[in-house]
Amino acid sequence: MGKRVLSTGHNSVALRSRNLLIQQAGYQVTTTKETGLLLELAHKDDFDAVVFCNSIPAHLRASVARELKRLKPTLPLIMVYNDDDERKRLQELADELVNATGASQALIEAIARVTNRPIRRSG
Repeated sequence: MGKRVLSTGHNSVALRSRNLLIQQAGYQVTTTKETGLLLELAHKDDFDAVVFCNSIPAHLRASVARELKRLKPTLPLIMVYNDDDERKRLQELADELVNATGASQALIEAIARVTNRPIRRSG
């Protein structure tokens, strides 16, 4: 069975395209736009990483990340960020930070690092 990634974001279009990218890299993806469900899924199921989209306000990403770290301290969190202010705000909570600009390959590489999986190159 492939590595499992829990993916969340508020922008449905970005969420769908990011999830497709993650699936094409060989990961199983579970997704939700609701933070309550995200916490419930992470608590009940085993995931290899959680990806937070930059479409979620930074303060909410930070709050949910703190709760996830409390529930599952070893679960790797990957945060997509918009700018240096967000990066600084989220860096203590994230296992990996990925800039939203040109994030596709960087995101797959971050997932591979936290799940210790070789990167599957496209093309």
